Amino acid sequence: MSTAEIKSLGSRFFKEQDRLRGGPAEELCASNYAAHIGGNPPMNLAAHKQFASAFYSAFPDLDHTIEDTIADGDKVVVRFMVRGTHLGNFMGMPATKKSMTVGAIAICHVVNGKVAELRAQFDQMGMMQQLGVIPA
Repeated sequence: MSTAEIKSLGSRFFKEQDRLRGGPAEELCASNYAAHIGGNPPMNLAAHKQFASAFYSAFPDLDHTIEDTIADGDKVVVRFMVRGTHLGNFMGMPATKKSMTVGAIAICHVVNGKVAELRAQFDQMGMMQQLGVIPA
C-alpha cells in the first residue's frame, strides 16, 4: 500500500466505527486483529466490538474527529478527538448528561491492506473529570 492509502485506512478505521455505532468494521481488520487500548486487556475483534458498543450505548452521539495521520512503512499514527454526551450507563456509572471531549492517539499496524494491530491511548482521566466523576 502507498503512504496515502495507509493514512486513508487509519482515518477510515475510526470513522467507520462512528458510522456503524460500534467497533471496527470487519473488512478493515486482519483475521488475527488485536487491540490494546489504555489499561484494558488485549482484545480480539469481537471483544473490541463489545468494548466499543458499550461506549456508543453510553455516548450515543460519540464522534471521532481526525486531527492528524502520519504513516511510516506499515504503520499509521492517528491523532484524534473523541466527543460525546454521557446519556447512558457506562461501566456502572449512571448517565451524567455531561459532554466530554478528549484527545487520543492510536498506532495501527497494517498487514496486507488491513489493520492487524491497534495500540491506542486516550485521556481517560480527562473524560472522568469532564463527566464530574472525579474532581478536576
